Amino acid sequence: MTRAVIGWDIGGAHVKAVWLDSAGRIVQVSQHACALWKGLHLLEASLRSILQSWSLAPEDCMHAVTMTGELVDLFENRAQGVREIAATVKKHLPQAVFYMAGPDQAASFTATVHGFEFSVASMNWHASASCLAETSNGMAETSDGPSEASAAGSMLIVDIGSTTSDITLCHAKQLIDNGWTDAERMARHGLLYSGVVRTPLMAFGPYIEWQQQARHLAAEYFATTADVYRVLDELDSAHDLADTADGQDRSVAASMRRLARMLGHDLEDAASSDWQSLALAFKHQQLASLLHAILSCIAHSDLHPQSLTGLGAGSFLLPAIAQQLNLTYIPASTWMTADDPTLKDHAQVCFPAYAVARLWQAWH
Repeated sequence: MTRAVIGWDIGGAHVKAVWLDSAGRIVQVSQHACALWKGLHLLEASLRSILQSWSLAPEDCMHAVTMTGELVDLFENRAQGVREIAATVKKHLPQAVFYMAGPDQAASFTATVHGFEFSVASMNWHASASCLAETSNGMAETSDGPSEASAAGSMLIVDIGSTTSDITLCHAKQLIDNGWTDAERMARHGLLYSGVVRTPLMAFGPYIEWQQQARHLAAEYFATTADVYRVLDELDSAHDLADTADGQDRSVAASMRRLARMLGHDLEDAASSDWQSLALAFKHQQLASLLHAILSCIAHSDLHPQSLTGLGAGSFLLPAIAQQLNLTYIPASTWMTADDPTLKDHAQVCFPAYAVARLWQAWH
């Protein structure tokens, strides 16, 4: 019987962890805000806090790790970031292994990142897609699960997180090459810096259509996508962990005030319904950019996916996109096992952490 394992996804703004028992069932899920650009001591604090909250010692579990935190400007370059994050992790989790993949090597785990920095850097998307590709193919059809047609063949996987969106296609357990590095994936629309919490709304400029008029957006860090989805009551507060643009509270009124500033207004200039309609306009702008990126990826792959599997804090946006594309929508939680359904929902948001844990178990 395989060991229990904790999967870790160490990002630039959050640390996510998913604990699986020896049978692959989800035991616990945790997501901590961790502004890594402010120092590695915050990563250490998050690692300690999660283990303490679960009453675990590091040696109680195996630890499988993936990361994107090497991108923060604390580090001179991503190779340095990978090494320093790995050294910090190893100090607290000596048994930790790191997920790595590349165009000329099979995905695997390594106990040391030295010499493998660019195979470890920012491969959480690959872990998620690999896990879903392996799990969905061959899964027995259940009465409440996906149909045989939707679980087989070509699959579109979209992870909308707090900061970015990852778009991946796979066919018959194989991921379709759409670039490996962040630069390649950004050039080919597989990586889009568009999320549902931290994305500055000026990124959707220079204009937005509101009240039948094209409005110029302030090129200032006045508001983020979290403000949009708070006003629309679509963002789960459990995943709304980032600081607000002005450092003020996360209330709907404060969010509307920040939205108003994007057009040079004060909150008092219009009714709440007007700011709700502005939030909806920003949502439509984000959906349009996501749809454009997805269509570009599909065109590049020359595949015709039958289903869209959604994950991440922004997965609530994906059923509408699946409908537009005439695809069956399958939440990533469909492929998970847990005694408590809410654990699956939380693990779906932390899916790369779940994925590295599940892959480690599958391969050992």
